[in-house]
Amino acid sequence: MASCIALKQHAVIVGKTSDTDWALQLDVMPVDPILIQQAGQLRQVNTLSGIDAALPFNSRLLAMLTRLLAQFEPGPANAPVLLVLPELLANETVLSAFVQQLRQQFPTLLSHGGCQLFPYGRSAGLMALSAARQLLESGEPVVWIIGLDSPVALLQTMGSELSASAAQQLISEDQQVEQVVWSEGAIGMALQHSDTGLSCQYLASDATVGNDVDELALAQLFKGAASQAGSSMAQLYMPDNGLSELTACWQPHYLHLAPVISKTSQLCFPAYTTGELGAAGGLYRFLLLYLSYSNASQSGLSLQCEISERLYRAVAVFSWQNAGSLSEN
Repeated sequence: MASCIALKQHAVIVGKTSDTDWALQLDVMPVDPILIQQAGQLRQVNTLSGIDAALPFNSRLLAMLTRLLAQFEPGPANAPVLLVLPELLANETVLSAFVQQLRQQFPTLLSHGGCQLFPYGRSAGLMALSAARQLLESGEPVVWIIGLDSPVALLQTMGSELSASAAQQLISEDQQVEQVVWSEGAIGMALQHSDTGLSCQYLASDATVGNDVDELALAQLFKGAASQAGSSMAQLYMPDNGLSELTACWQPHYLHLAPVISKTSQLCFPAYTTGELGAAGGLYRFLLLYLSYSNASQSGLSLQCEISERLYRAVAVFSWQNAGSLSEN
């Protein structure tokens, strides 16, 4: 019986490019960010071209969704759609307003009874993947996961773009440039069961929300991942984007992964090349991980760790399995 997850379709648009292939190779074909000045702070941004910067946040997400869905043939139809959304929409009233607007623009997108919403930020992608696995195991032939977010949208209305000469002048005056690149993204994928594909050894999340950071939960997720892995991690995909606060969430607990870390284990930080994609970032990292296995540029076990702004966390361990083989590549 098929037990692996396989991609049937996928598409990616990010602030740096609307071309899916390019978006997935930004590490070798980089796109420079634009500098803006905001309250005396130099910030780096990338935004999708052709979308009005003055659009309200919800309308911007739907404009990105329109562009994303145009890349699929066929698109989602008569199948569960799991929407990965920013935590900004977690409030029930705010989420309801967004869904109402979405239904008006895309009347059939959420028509299947298995559709679900995940307004949990970066961690939402792995949380949606867990739900997708359950739907596939229950007999659904195809499950869609679509992620949307625009962290940069909150900066656009507050900052002014600088010319190259003006930016260089400020830099020469030793004005500090914020390390994170604020961007946006829309990512979609259709998943199905297959004898060959991604095998999940561990997938868990903690959605406890509070006013204080309690990273003991992340420590427990790392311990769980280490206990289920069984061998050393070849790759670890982390959400770091240049903000020290994000790294500080997981770094003190990295020691719990010591049993499965070796000299050859590699830390991967895709957000340094894509910019911060918010809720779409977790899906991007999962997609990059999957494609690295499928094109044989990656092997062994991989860990993916996601940390949302409001304390949502998720950790997964994956490997690749070929039909007729119980061993991972």
